[in-house]
Amino acid sequence: MTERNNACTMMEESAMERVNYYIHKIAENSFAGTRTGAVLDDVLGSSGKMIRPRLLLLCSAFGPYALERSERLCMLAAMVELTHMASLIHDDIIDEAPFRRGKPSIQGKYGKDAAVYAGDFLIERVHYWQVKEQLIDAAMILSKTVEDMCIGEIGQAVCRYDVNVTVDAYLKNIKGKTSSLFSTACELGAIEAGCSKEIAGKLKCFGEYLGIMFQFRDDLLDFTSSEMAEGKKTHKDFHDGIYTLPVLMALEVPEGREALLPIMRENAERNLSADEIEQMEKDVIRCGGVKRTVEEIHRYAALAGEILDSLEDIPEARKIRRMLDKLEAI
Repeated sequence: MTERNNACTMMEESAMERVNYYIHKIAENSFAGTRTGAVLDDVLGSSGKMIRPRLLLLCSAFGPYALERSERLCMLAAMVELTHMASLIHDDIIDEAPFRRGKPSIQGKYGKDAAVYAGDFLIERVHYWQVKEQLIDAAMILSKTVEDMCIGEIGQAVCRYDVNVTVDAYLKNIKGKTSSLFSTACELGAIEAGCSKEIAGKLKCFGEYLGIMFQFRDDLLDFTSSEMAEGKKTHKDFHDGIYTLPVLMALEVPEGREALLPIMRENAERNLSADEIEQMEKDVIRCGGVKRTVEEIHRYAALAGEILDSLEDIPEARKIRRMLDKLEAI
């Protein structure tokens, strides 16, 4: 079993090298010496954890054609990651964020114009390669995902500063803007590798749960870590009128509404002071917002775990479970 696990790890890393090859191949451009070219060089040279392409490849292992279609799978994984990169660029522009994960953001370094051009360019290159390689079914799925991401972002914008925003509205928005690409990565890997509709559907649902957990954990960062540690403005979402799950959970109890509604109304009218934000954080914690968000993470982890339990016990499934365990660990 150990030898098989080692072999699978080697194959996975080899596949990720091919994914990186396709990322750079698809994003080839003639913008050297321009700010847009600098944006692309920056983004392509600072790859993150590559969670979504890894998920795509791991989910493909449940299908009978994973090996013979490995090149197409690596290409699809690259397209998913490039879509994610483009979305991060656009997020920075919308947020006017000076930092992204502790480093200066793209729009902060190169300006909004160059950032917009670079994000749009990446999306269009993905579309071009989908047609070029006749990945028509995958193109339809990924294009619908980009639509869902946009709908989620628009929904979030509509809900800004709304003191009556519901948990259901919040969940609908994050399923679009965050979870949909996780779900699609799992689904594309399964479909391309020849999984049955049942297995592909299960993996798609697993990806949705994983993406929701990912967003919940991100929501918790404001309440569990310092600005210096995370490299971002603490409680920027709250300042911007984006009320995340810990806040919404605290609002569900009478003492939470009594404490938070006045400051939320003030937030729509002016910039809150550091003392007011600190008090808001204390109220959210005191009224159970953080505790209940952690409980929700555990609940979705259990749902995702049930899906994994119903699938074949292969090395790739155990790697996916380790990813799930890391997200659940609070």
